[in-house]
Amino acid sequence: MSKVQFDFPRLRTLFLLLASTMTIMAGATLAPALPGMQQAFTELPYAEFLVKFALSLPGLTIAICAPFFGRLLDRTYKKSVLIIALVFYAISGVIGYFYSDSIMAILVSRLTLGTAVAAIMVACTVLAGEYFKGPKLGQYMGLQAAFGGFGGVIFLSIAGILAEQSWTYVFLIYLFALLILPGVMSFLYEPNKQVNMLDKAGENIPVAIAKNSLFLCYTFAALEVIVLYCVTMNLPFMLQKLNLGSSLEAGWVLALLLLAMSVFSLLYAKISLKLSIFKIHFIGWLLISIGLVVLSQSFDLALILSGSLTIGIGLGMIRPNLFIWLFSFTPLQVRGKVIGGITTCFFLGQFVSAFITEPLVLQFGYHQLFLIIGVAGLITLLLVAIKVTIDNFKSTATEAS
Repeated sequence: MSKVQFDFPRLRTLFLLLASTMTIMAGATLAPALPGMQQAFTELPYAEFLVKFALSLPGLTIAICAPFFGRLLDRTYKKSVLIIALVFYAISGVIGYFYSDSIMAILVSRLTLGTAVAAIMVACTVLAGEYFKGPKLGQYMGLQAAFGGFGGVIFLSIAGILAEQSWTYVFLIYLFALLILPGVMSFLYEPNKQVNMLDKAGENIPVAIAKNSLFLCYTFAALEVIVLYCVTMNLPFMLQKLNLGSSLEAGWVLALLLLAMSVFSLLYAKISLKLSIFKIHFIGWLLISIGLVVLSQSFDLALILSGSLTIGIGLGMIRPNLFIWLFSFTPLQVRGKVIGGITTCFFLGQFVSAFITEPLVLQFGYHQLFLIIGVAGLITLLLVAIKVTIDNFKSTATEAS
């Protein structure tokens, strides 16, 4: 299984990128349908929370399953796992269309969808680490983040249009996984087992990992997704409350955020030539925090679009940067395990986002929610800058002495 019938590198890259967009589609695509879902289940207690929970619920199974798939992919056929996961993704994703009268069926289907997403995300990232090396890996990671964003733009736009007709139609989008399946089967190849042999030969040998850097990567991964879902879950409801648009307009606003994220992910390779990993992350989070503060002061569509655009730019800078940072200190022998770990952090952040944001919304409202998170981000950045400055000063002093 090391070779495929067709060997076209560009098509291999294309279908690997398309497969990676499934992870974005699993969550954000449902956002324009949330108000319609709430109205459909309005007789249920806590209807708004339940439909928001449906958006973030796949994060629970992804967080649980990602480490398992990370270890599995170090020892088995990566392409085969990806193929099976795409089929399972389509089946579990479309269930919401056929059982739209049952919130429980929808929630269960979202749980099973998370299992497929975990396998897809880990498999795509691990395969990328084996297909691409050096600068090409950085370029690919920028493309992957961009494809996720552009895919989100397309899927959110389609979801907004479909949600205008019926919120149940949005679940049909998940069948897109079956459309890309033939390309994945034809153009992706199974990496040779040399890496796996290396893992088995050295499985009893301790592997040194920079634990502080790993902890920071994992923390930033979780925070990034909490912010993303804070916006995607709550912005449609804020627009509705302000009478600024329907599901269609909400889809376009979120699509703009993902478009900005995509454009700046594409520019990552050029940005990384001029800025260090730390500086890229710092500037990215600064923009995200500013964008959240702008949203908190927005009562018209122009300001909301400005805030969303700023947040998207920041996210576009930090997503590919995070993976390059992780690959920079991760030994090859434990790469699958570490990728599984960061995937858990991404989607644990997705899962807990509803629990973090909903109490703040109930207590303070949507505008104050964005203000609290934005100001918290700015304060955190200030503390990090102070710490880095002090560390640099101490290091300079030590060298001088």
